[in-house]
Amino acid sequence: MNKSQTSLLIALAKKLEKKQSSKESAIKSLSSAGIVTKEGKMTKSFPNLKRILSVTE
Repeated sequence: MNKSQTSLLIALAKKLEKKQSSKESAIKSLSSAGIVTKEGKMTKSFPNLKRILSVTE
């Protein structure tokens, strides 16, 4: 790997490290997939997922 490729990989790693996901964007994404409602509550289609997520909080 040459020096320019290494610097590009380092720049990409720094960019990815800075990227953060907010709670609002996560709820919006899960809501569009039908996993949660717009208020952030689990849909009835995924009752087991609610149990798993409650443990991780």
